[in-house]
Amino acid sequence: MHNFCQDFETVTPELWMANEESWKEKLLKLPNWNKIPLVNSNASHNLSDGKLVRFRGMVQDMHNTEFYFEHFEVLNTVTNEIKIKTGKYTDTAHIQENERINYTENLKSGQRQTMVIISLPGYNEWAQKLEDEQNHLKHLEDQPNTSRRLEPTKLKRTYDETEESSEVMEVENEGSSKERRTKEDLSEPSNVVSREHLLNFPLPDVASKSCIVKIYDENDNLKLNDMIEVIGFLSVDPALSGEFQEKNSLEPVSETEVEIITHNPPPSLVPRLHAVFVKKLEHCNPLVKEVDQVKILNEANIAREHLLKALTELLLGDQLAAEYLICHLISSVYLRQDTITLGQFCLNISNLPTQKYPNYAKQLYDIIKQFVTKSYYLPLTVDNMNTMALLPKKDYECNRLTSGILQLSKDTHLVLDETQMQQGRLDAAGVGNITALGSLIKTQKVEYDFKYYKMEFDSDISVLILSEGKSLLPSDYHISLRPEKSSLEIFEAIVEAATYYLKEDIMATIRTYITSLKLVKYSISEDLQFVEEDFIEMRNESEDPVTADDLHRLLVLARLVSLSRGHDTLTEDCWRITKTMENDRLARLKSRPPTL
Repeated sequence: MHNFCQDFETVTPELWMANEESWKEKLLKLPNWNKIPLVNSNASHNLSDGKLVRFRGMVQDMHNTEFYFEHFEVLNTVTNEIKIKTGKYTDTAHIQENERINYTENLKSGQRQTMVIISLPGYNEWAQKLEDEQNHLKHLEDQPNTSRRLEPTKLKRTYDETEESSEVMEVENEGSSKERRTKEDLSEPSNVVSREHLLNFPLPDVASKSCIVKIYDENDNLKLNDMIEVIGFLSVDPALSGEFQEKNSLEPVSETEVEIITHNPPPSLVPRLHAVFVKKLEHCNPLVKEVDQVKILNEANIAREHLLKALTELLLGDQLAAEYLICHLISSVYLRQDTITLGQFCLNISNLPTQKYPNYAKQLYDIIKQFVTKSYYLPLTVDNMNTMALLPKKDYECNRLTSGILQLSKDTHLVLDETQMQQGRLDAAGVGNITALGSLIKTQKVEYDFKYYKMEFDSDISVLILSEGKSLLPSDYHISLRPEKSSLEIFEAIVEAATYYLKEDIMATIRTYITSLKLVKYSISEDLQFVEEDFIEMRNESEDPVTADDLHRLLVLARLVSLSRGHDTLTEDCWRITKTMENDRLARLKSRPPTL
């Protein structure tokens, strides 16, 4: 096994190509890939050109197919010696001073698929830290962004001038003044673009990494926003920058200067990776290595009790709200059929105690993000809605997809804080953003703007809305919080106690539980007579008309109630619990909340 790992440390593209099948077989036999350096957890100066590395992330954009020289002749102009070289797994020809490419009939071109992969948007710090540890790296707690940022590169004068400030310039948004400063600093030709433009991350205030991946095998099943892990040869030759296209570069020259620079960013900022293996990921939780359904279900109740206890405390003694929040946290889309999407569970928790605790929603989010692998907190202020780009948009000048906040991979938890909404006027962009959020909640689709047409992409984003009154956005389930007076008095102490209670082993149990239950196979049993009988009874007894949609909503909730308690099918007991939960929730909505 030691030799296996040593082999992968020293393998070169030439060695790999000499026996590709054998290398792939070796790779698949590795018990884990942690010995292969992970670009996400390494500063770029730690990794050398041509080294076999890994990158884990989300497909952010797909570029046009790239043509390259699969075989070509190199002529030594001094000795007239001719060598056959290959352009596979590399971007540069590595030609010496007295050599040139000989354009003969021996020139053979090939094609490779090119896509931009970015670090998983919203990937939480606990997961990143764990991943760094698993890859034998110490996480820099005092500089949480540094381990995930790429060092600035020295190119020519326009970039050199910004180097002095680059050491402290993180890959994150620090407001429009920084954006302006960067653009001015880099604007020798009018089209030279900013660092933020080149990195193009969906979340404006989250540090991240980007990688251009080149794939040689046909891979038709990869789609935008897929989570993937790539193993390939790193390409960080400084000649790859769009600032200067040298004779040594095998990358094609694009149409316009801004497109060249956008598609060929400095390799120290955006490295290239020539894939030898691509794996789609079902999840990205570093704690969950394999899905053992029996084990998951057997241990579900222990984890649920821990989570229920913590959430009930944080929701000020409201156990019903905590039950619904657990169902929300383990929910995911499990079936798409024609226009129907099944499994979404947008939850609106209203009646938050913002008079006493103005930051209650953010404090609640800060605990939730410790439980889930990926999340993002979005305050729904008028200013944010009017100025933020939520929807991805095609930029035809650069020939690329400019990312938006809603370009997220599956099972990302989006928390919308409506308690931050102040008086103000939504402009056309603001109305568009609110519409986009409503559409995401109702259909689990995000509309990408291709200027001449719109295209919908499937998503699987868990949306939690925290509000004072009923949200202005739609939701699948709305629950009004009923805080206990005694808990209200000591909320700060509750947060402290919850943090103390949630030790590392309990946290690991909860984190594994939330991810694993999304992966469990759930089946509807043949005998659901008790459901049919209850539905008939509900229709006969209810004052309000009971529809098939109401039954569907109950069955979705019953599925999550069952899974959360370790059942992979609906039991009569779980059905009874579900009905009681819904009756209590609906009764609350009809009654006025008590004055606190």
